[in-house]
Amino acid sequence: MPARQEEREGPVRGRPEGVVARAAAVLGSSAVEPVRIALCLLLAGAGAKLVLVGLRALDGAAAGLATPWALSAMLYQEVWAALAALALAGGLVRVGARRTAWAGYALAGLYTAANVPIARQFGTPLTWAFVEATGGALWDSIAAHVTPGNAAPVGLVLLWVAALPRLVRRPPRLAWAALPALLLALGPIGVRRCETLGLHRNAIAALVATRLARMTDRPGPQGQAAAVAAEGPAIDLTHLNGAGRGRDVIWVLLESTGARHLSAYGAEVEATPRLSTLARGGVVFESAYTSYPESIKSLYALLCGRPPAPNTGAADYAAGRAECEALPELLRGRGYRTGLFHSGRFVYLGMRALVEGRGFEALHDAQTIGGEFAVSFGTDDASTARRLLQWIDEAPERPFFALYMPIAGHHPYRSPGRGSRPFAASSELEHYRNDLYSGDEALGALIDGLAARGRLDEVLWVIEGDHGEAFHEHAGNFAHSLFVYEENVHVPLIIVPPRAFATPVRAPQVAGAVDVAPTIAALLEVPAPPSWTGRSLLTPVPGTARFFSDYNGVLLGLRTGSWKCIVEAESGRVRLFDLSRDPGERRDLSRELPERAQACREDLLDWAARSRAAVRGG
Repeated sequence: MPARQEEREGPVRGRPEGVVARAAAVLGSSAVEPVRIALCLLLAGAGAKLVLVGLRALDGAAAGLATPWALSAMLYQEVWAALAALALAGGLVRVGARRTAWAGYALAGLYTAANVPIARQFGTPLTWAFVEATGGALWDSIAAHVTPGNAAPVGLVLLWVAALPRLVRRPPRLAWAALPALLLALGPIGVRRCETLGLHRNAIAALVATRLARMTDRPGPQGQAAAVAAEGPAIDLTHLNGAGRGRDVIWVLLESTGARHLSAYGAEVEATPRLSTLARGGVVFESAYTSYPESIKSLYALLCGRPPAPNTGAADYAAGRAECEALPELLRGRGYRTGLFHSGRFVYLGMRALVEGRGFEALHDAQTIGGEFAVSFGTDDASTARRLLQWIDEAPERPFFALYMPIAGHHPYRSPGRGSRPFAASSELEHYRNDLYSGDEALGALIDGLAARGRLDEVLWVIEGDHGEAFHEHAGNFAHSLFVYEENVHVPLIIVPPRAFATPVRAPQVAGAVDVAPTIAALLEVPAPPSWTGRSLLTPVPGTARFFSDYNGVLLGLRTGSWKCIVEAESGRVRLFDLSRDPGERRDLSRELPERAQACREDLLDWAARSRAAVRGG
């Protein structure tokens, strides 16, 4: 039948579009408008994903999506979002709020577009953890990402969002419903079969789901015991028990400093010469790990000897909530002066709630230290080092425990101060190295100040990274919070006893963050509280380190011996690596060694449940 005749006579009887049209005629706009809105939102999400994948391909970070499973993996959450929009818009249209429904579409489209550069950079749309991290202390880091290159894809997607209501004039044929149904069925399988790196998440769903997880997540079933036994080499360091008894303690918690960036761990570029000199007189733990690739939760594990838990916030770790017999409180009770000196700001990520009430007599951050070079995320490390030395001078006759937390190394790698910056600064990595070098000079000033006071040989040094820092060693892995690859979680841990060693000692035992406080207690010959779950690293016993991230979904990780595994809580997928042969974590052995992979999954899921029970209560 000619097109004009069909237009005059209406759709041919029996065709799907005829069925839809007759149904629409009967139901009116109350049926048509919600379908149009849902379809527009689906196409908006699909368009945003297309732009995102294209950008990641240009970045060389989309190889994992070169599989037939990628289409279903990337789009099935967009279908769920469209179905939710269909239900919501249907309710609004029925009560006469048609404009409100379309306004909702516009806001959803705007939010979807805004998340394209975020997901490009970080491998995930905004999650609630990102929202909690956003604040005045991070404005410099946020501003570094406001660029024309990030604005352009937002504008492109917004144009697509604006055009869709004009392009989608009527509901599609019923036969097309099979495609969304197929995507819903195959999507979860596709996520397990291809490397989406978190890009499959719908922008709105990611924010809502992670917020609900913070509000409602409760401890799950707990197993009988860990499924993975500790293995690997370990050396006997028990001769150091009591080596620091009655001596001063300086615990240096380096900001965003992964082990791979220090020459003591094989870095070819020397960015921390003073630290390297100090390390030559101590014990270098080759396989030390943070518990969480961000400062707050990792600090809880270090101070309290207990693991943090996924889907928890800083308020969960405030004194009086999460169980904690903190190391500074323990030492203060034994006559030590205790102080925390942080170049950053306690308002960042709610750190104040964690450090107050933990036994620190003195708590100083950028606000109280001052300094000549204040920026949004803190002050210069040299000012912090000077304030620490002033504090020592206030009561020179008493032993002290000082936690020194510099900010050199924090993104955007432009920490304040006049410190030297010897590298070319033609890349983010070189800016980062310049930052480390500047921070190392401040550490050198602290060392020189102690020497001038005649106290240097009486100090027990503990040098550690709060977490690592990534520079795209894996696709989508930048900064530190998003993944649990080695660049995120493998940190330096160096212990230099008073008067130091003639030559460095290298300890191969795997060390977790919860093991550091018990080790310091053993060095000071102070009994460890029974609530601490870690162990002293001075004993010749193989260790296990467990860690997680909850920014890009919940990722759980475990290291023992040469084996490392990563579990995606959302999909249940396990990645297994033999770091002795594959230090770059490129070859997943989970299919070749399914029993080891399954044991790792059981171990980590049980560990996460037990950690939640301890932090939030059963």
